[in-house]
Amino acid sequence: MPRRAPAPDGDDFTFRPPPDARADVGEDEAATPSPSRPFGQLLGNFPDEGFSPVLAPPSRAASARDVTVITLGVVVIASASAYWLLQVLAYLLRPLVTAVGAALLLRPLVDFVSDKGYQRETLRRHRARLLCCGGTFTVPRIVAIVLALAVTCAVFGTLIWALYLGRVYVAVHVKDPAWYARFTSRVNAIGQSMSEAARRIFKKDDIAEQAWDRLQNEIEGALKDAEFWENLGVGAFHYLQDVMLMLFYTLFLLLPRRELSFSRSLVVRRIRKATRRFVSIMVQIAMVRALLVGVLLGLCRMPWPLAIAIAIVSFWLFFIPTLGSIIASILPLPIIVLLPDMTANQRAAGVFIPNLVSFLVGDLIGPVVYRKGLDLNEVTVLFALVFWYSVWGAPGAVLGVPLTCALKIVLEEIPHEGAHALASVMAPAQAGSSREGLDSSHETIRVPMTFTFIAWVKRKYDHLFMPRQTLRPRTQQDEEALLDSSPDSSD
Repeated sequence: MPRRAPAPDGDDFTFRPPPDARADVGEDEAATPSPSRPFGQLLGNFPDEGFSPVLAPPSRAASARDVTVITLGVVVIASASAYWLLQVLAYLLRPLVTAVGAALLLRPLVDFVSDKGYQRETLRRHRARLLCCGGTFTVPRIVAIVLALAVTCAVFGTLIWALYLGRVYVAVHVKDPAWYARFTSRVNAIGQSMSEAARRIFKKDDIAEQAWDRLQNEIEGALKDAEFWENLGVGAFHYLQDVMLMLFYTLFLLLPRRELSFSRSLVVRRIRKATRRFVSIMVQIAMVRALLVGVLLGLCRMPWPLAIAIAIVSFWLFFIPTLGSIIASILPLPIIVLLPDMTANQRAAGVFIPNLVSFLVGDLIGPVVYRKGLDLNEVTVLFALVFWYSVWGAPGAVLGVPLTCALKIVLEEIPHEGAHALASVMAPAQAGSSREGLDSSHETIRVPMTFTFIAWVKRKYDHLFMPRQTLRPRTQQDEEALLDSSPDSSD
């Protein structure tokens, strides 16, 4: 049987030698980079320093550079194609992904109500018992699914109830002549102060009246325009279509009975765990922020019905990262300015204190919790929000973080060093990581850095082009230990 000749120097695509080949040929080919091993030999064969295709001699790293360039080019092309495909199929994928997330969250409730064994196990694990009976009580699965969807609709109905509560408060107080007179005088005082400010700035007497008349004319023109109502109806129909498709998908995703956790693949188990952890973190942060905002607004002498309504609306807005926080901070400002029974100090406190507390909890503590709970760094979360919002709009901003977390898990399970390197870029920096293994020539590359983002880019560049033993692929035992370490790992 003829033996296979060793690969020449600079060959980018090498294969494993046949069993009867010489040992030295196998070693030469193992040292040559390939698409699945772009950094040459296996990680750990360079104890002193990591192999870098950028800094290594040309005779040793030429093919590694070529493979790295090819890999990056393929990643760019695949990303552009995926972006186009996600936009084209947004009408189908957006409700489907939302339904998958809803099914992951509702399945424990459906299984608890319809599965006697799961109900008994859950009660035993939490050392609880049903109030109605000493044993277990179950219903058919289709009834459990309907009950779960009804609970979901009731939870989302709190947003409509909050809007109705604010409307009822305004409608009741408008009928009070004394309150309405104070409200009218407050509005007139604001209008006069704005006219005085415009007169001082623009040196004209009627600039505020002209601006108000122009605004009224534009609003009346928009309301009389048939195209405006047509666009509004089309947008409402599209959102209603997404909701109906999401409910339809969720119904069919909840119909199959519960599977044992060990029968699922490792990737599915990790994605389920990450999704539920993300929702738990989001609910806790949003609830704390909304509760603080409502209580502080009430202490600033805002009427408690309006404070409760603003807190509920803010709770749902906080599920939209960054953009929702901005809207929630602007939402109470018109009410604080127009309410007649508040002093100037109370108005200032109502504007600044709730927004400051919300900023501290959501924008400073929130990213730290994301990083520790979801194994994603802050820059990855920001890029995920920008990308998915540009693709799917507001639903993409809500779904962006769990989708990125699922993508990172899939990259970690792909047997390819490039995929592992991309996953390490998305992960937060480890506390024990250092550059002690680098010699003085590598230390000369470092420059003083002030901004955190620049330092993050440099560190992730080192992860991509100077891999260490920390990029070792996770084994099955490592993943099993990771899943079993958390108390909510069992379904």
